[in-house]
Amino acid sequence: MAFFAAVANRKGGVGKSTITVMLAHALAVWGSKRVLILDLDSQCNTSLILLGGQGWNEARKAERTIADYFFDLFDGNTVMPKDYLIHGAGDVAGANGKAPTISLLPGSLMLEDVQGELYLKQAKESNDPDIVANRVGGRIQMLLRKFEGNYDVVLLDCPPGLSFAALAALKIADRVIVPFRPDYVSELAVDRISLIIEDKRNQDALDEVPIADRRYVCLANYVRDNGRDRLLIEEIGLKHPVLDTQLPMRDGIANAFDYIGGNRQSLADKYGNATEDLRRLYDEVSPLLSDRHSKIAAQ
Repeated sequence: MAFFAAVANRKGGVGKSTITVMLAHALAVWGSKRVLILDLDSQCNTSLILLGGQGWNEARKAERTIADYFFDLFDGNTVMPKDYLIHGAGDVAGANGKAPTISLLPGSLMLEDVQGELYLKQAKESNDPDIVANRVGGRIQMLLRKFEGNYDVVLLDCPPGLSFAALAALKIADRVIVPFRPDYVSELAVDRISLIIEDKRNQDALDEVPIADRRYVCLANYVRDNGRDRLLIEEIGLKHPVLDTQLPMRDGIANAFDYIGGNRQSLADKYGNATEDLRRLYDEVSPLLSDRHSKIAAQ
């Protein structure tokens, strides 16, 4: 059974797609995991990083995007989910020089429109908006789970908005990684999404859940070497679980997401001076992507 890990925040520009791709690379190459990425963000940044503009455009024309997948299978059509996946995504190589097992369900600019159409289809069967929303959300959760038997880890790159797909991803995720910038706007965004993840009405209710038992963990990204950033990270850590790993503003990270086509390269060549940052992230996050299943099995 696959482990579902969502990468989410209510704020854009915090590096959700970057973190998703970094985790996919490390888990597949260093962890020898079979990794699937579901790109739920209509900006499609993860898909563009892994396929390049031409590759993503070819997937769009071939109707192999997540919007096509939702629309075609929502009503139980017999199309095979695997037919929508792009295998061998990205331009990194494993230790043997071959492509690691990274598959992708590409994102779509039309995803929000398709979700609206699916809502309207269900609205014809009921006048109760709560019933309709629950049906749409439940169906999308089911569709996201269709792949769990074929992969070790499924990474869900979520949009900043609360679409049906984003809420479904947060619902089914075994663990949620919440990237944030060390600024006050990001602090508010972490506060907001933590309530959604833990299904709590306010901060007081959230405080009743021990930090160690929460389903999410925060990751400081774009960190500068100054006292202000350190102070803000410490403030967030007083209320939320925060990884020890901090990703700095480094050229090796920024440059790693230039797609180079069919010329696969090692992670060291891909990330350059950020390779050790990637290693620290992998070493800390990898155990978190199995602990929750162990807890569930023990219950």
